Parts: sequence; structure tokens; C-alpha cells
Amino acid sequence: MPQAINEERVRGEIFLEPDEKLLCVVGSQQLENYLEKGTRKKCFAVLSDRAVYCKGKCTVSRDRRFYQTKQTDFRLDLEEFKDLKYLPKRNQVLLSLAFFFLLLGPVLLLLDKLTNFGAGIAFNPTLDAVISLLAAGVFFLLYSIHQKTLLELLHTNGSIGLDQSCLPQKEERLLLRYLRSFLNSRDNPQPVEAEIDLDALKDIQ
Repeated sequence: MPQAINEERVRGEIFLEPDEKLLCVVGSQQLENYLEKGTRKKCFAVLSDRAVYCKGKCTVSRDRRFYQTKQTDFRLDLEEFKDLKYLPKRNQVLLSLAFFFLLLGPVLLLLDKLTNFGAGIAFNPTLDAVISLLAAGVFFLLYSIHQKTLLELLHTNGSIGLDQSCLPQKEERLLLRYLRSFLNSRDNPQPVEAEIDLDALKDIQ
């Protein structure tokens, strides 16, 4: 985690409780912009010993079937945290446009055959149909190529996803180690109260 991050400001402006301990930040540049300018555009997350704070443009869902991307200011209590997954997502608008133009081409040809409406207009229905099919192919290609991966944090009331392209790899790996350590300690409780080994995890930064 960069030394430039002012932990006191994080406690004062990010954390709900002032005695929370800062463990790591994913998206330190976005956090700096938020602390200095109050802006939260790209997503970032701050992990304390009690919660994950997700801010900026995140993808949220209540049932993991319907997702909405929006500006978010969300606190996920670690007691409500269930699991984490990588979720590939594609732009459904591009797929809708591909199907629209795929249907438009045959419809134009059928209308021209039934009504001969092309004779009274300057446009060529056959050419327009070919262009529509080409457009459908282009949009489907864009749909296939443009994919983003979300780091999805599952909790008791749904999930919240962070765009992986906004997260530096080193910071993301540290967050994953902390969260997996927390899950392991909760799923495999020891006779003595299990805690995240902060010193061991700091060695990997």
C-alpha cells in the first residue's frame, strides 16, 4: 500500500467507526482523488478489520441475475461477507443491437416483397437489408470482444462488483489474501479466537 495514503484521513472520512484498523486499499489513486477532491468516478475499495468500503462506479445486484452499474458508496460488514468470485460481464446493449439489425434485414426484404414499397422510395431495400446484416455482425463482434471482469464480493443481501481493470494487480492480490484469510478463519475456527495474521500479510506488500 503506498505510503502517501493518510491513514488518519481514511479513518475520519471513510470509516464508519474511528477505531477501525486500515488493512489495505485497492485503487489507491482513486482513493487519493476522493480524499483530495471529493470525486469518486472509478471504483475503489478500502478494507478495514471490520468492513469493506466500496466507492465509485460499481456493479450491484440483489439476486446475482440482474446487475446495475452505478455510483456507489457501500459499506460491506465482514460479518455479512460470504464469498468472492471473478465474474465476466459483456455489454448487453451491443447484443441487443446485433439482434435488432439481424431481424431488420429480413423484415425489409419481406416488406419489399409483399408491398413493393422500394419502388416508391429512393432507398434500395435489398442494399439496406445487406447493410443491416453487416451491422448485426459488427455489433456481435464488438459484443464478443468487449468483456470486462468484475471482482464480485458476495454478501447476505446480494453482491457488489469492482471492475478489475480499475484495480492495480498488487493491491488486488493483497485484498484477496486478506479476504480469503478471513473466510478461512471463519470457516475453520480454532480453539483460540482466530484473527487475520496482519504481520504475515504485510510482508507481501
